Amino acid sequence: MRVISILSVIVVFLTACQTVPEAGSKIVKPGNLIDCPIERSPMCTMIYKPVCAMDEAGKFATYSSDCTACSHAEMIGYQEGACP
Repeated sequence: MRVISILSVIVVFLTACQTVPEAGSKIVKPGNLIDCPIERSPMCTMIYKPVCAMDEAGKFATYSSDCTACSHAEMIGYQEGACP
């Protein structure tokens, strides 16, 4: 019985540590981003025209083209040119 009580307390502590994002905590997308298409291409050409893409977490990364940036499901948009 004591083991079950200890395990129950451990489970309660572990589940209490999970964080849930607040309802109003959305990433604000800059107005100059071009949205990635809903249907994303599984293959891209080897054209080098760098873009600065933003992911769902709000982080930016440089990709070789808009196609390669938007081929990643977590990317939401891009702007032309490499990231600063």
